[in-house]
Amino acid sequence: MPGRSGQGAGGRAVLLALAAAAALFLVALVAGLSAATAGLAGAAAPGASPSPPPPASPAPSSSPAPSPSGSPAAPVVTCGLVRRAVLYGDTVAVSGAVAPAVPGATVEVLLDGAVAATAAVGGDGGWSAAFVARRGGSLSARLAPDGPASPAVALLVRPRLTLARSRPVPFLPVRYALRVAPADYGGPVAVRLFHHRRLVATARVALREGRGSVRLPLRGVGVFGLSFALPAADGLAARTVERRLDTGWRRLAVGSRGPWVRGLLARLRELRVLVPSCGDCFTRQTADAVMAFQKAWRLPRTYVVDGDDWRRLDTARVPRPRYREPRLHLEVDKTRQVLLVVREGRVRGLLAVSTGATGNTPEGAFRILTKYPATTSPYGGILYRTMGFCGDFAIHGYDPVPPYPASHGCVREPLWLADWVYDRSFIGERVYVYR
Repeated sequence: MPGRSGQGAGGRAVLLALAAAAALFLVALVAGLSAATAGLAGAAAPGASPSPPPPASPAPSSSPAPSPSGSPAAPVVTCGLVRRAVLYGDTVAVSGAVAPAVPGATVEVLLDGAVAATAAVGGDGGWSAAFVARRGGSLSARLAPDGPASPAVALLVRPRLTLARSRPVPFLPVRYALRVAPADYGGPVAVRLFHHRRLVATARVALREGRGSVRLPLRGVGVFGLSFALPAADGLAARTVERRLDTGWRRLAVGSRGPWVRGLLARLRELRVLVPSCGDCFTRQTADAVMAFQKAWRLPRTYVVDGDDWRRLDTARVPRPRYREPRLHLEVDKTRQVLLVVREGRVRGLLAVSTGATGNTPEGAFRILTKYPATTSPYGGILYRTMGFCGDFAIHGYDPVPPYPASHGCVREPLWLADWVYDRSFIGERVYVYR
């Protein structure tokens, strides 16, 4: 079909012509736009060279950033204490840093606003100072003369206490001498004494020019604990000082001397055991008192005071009579071989005795029927301060009074105690004898 093929070739030619014209138009348009842009740039900055590339971002800096106004930031001051609590007269060590560093600058250490010490700033910004503790308060550091200051820290200064004591002896007072610095510290000092974890004594010590003393009773054997409480005063913080002491014990027998004997006698007296007035010497009469204690508390009957005796002395309490009535009476315990003098329902005297060797001392409730300054016995000897209570049976002084039943039936008591019992008894007084 020649008509159609000619017609198609003509159409393709038209399309090609249109495409070529469009391409020429686009090239012209781009060229025109480039020329216009160059013209505008030349008109705005004639002769200017091309703009350089933007600078690279700077590396991060550790220095404080400048303030928005452009001025450098204020230094930051820090302050710290090696020890926040010290004793009066101790050296207070304080240190810190200034950032950024200001080498050679002066730092003032302030205690409640007053300058306590100064220090120079080092090359690295650090500084340190020291001063003697006189009182506590709020502590800070400031860059002199009126620069920035550090946050405040609390400084505690406590009074200094020095103690000296006498030698501790069981059942005798111990003396403490107190010395407090500063000398004008007001006090008073509260003292507490503990034994077996129980509070056994308290005292308040008034100070004069920083000195005072106190006597504390050591009513026991072994370890004692003490506390000395100093209240807060005059810029000084409160303080409690604790101490401990150990009395120990010593073996005592006839011939022993010293404060331990006095302590022993003091304790026996507290327990109502009748003791001699022999000072600090362990005599035969002291041995009789020790025997009464050993019998009454069922200890080995040795006349010698050793560790077992001291431990029992530490915990013993005043014995109670078996009978409360009548309010005035005597009791003879054949098992323990002791005599109790009871007044107003309480034991007022305890002494060692020796009853009948065969157990023939009668038991029961009797009365004192007779009293004689002295009598004789068909078995020989003088019966000193005789008080008959049942037939021929009597209470009287005699020597010896052994640790066991040894009489013919009477109740023997030591000669040096016979007067004491005789003078406090009366005809008609009730006498109980029991096992």
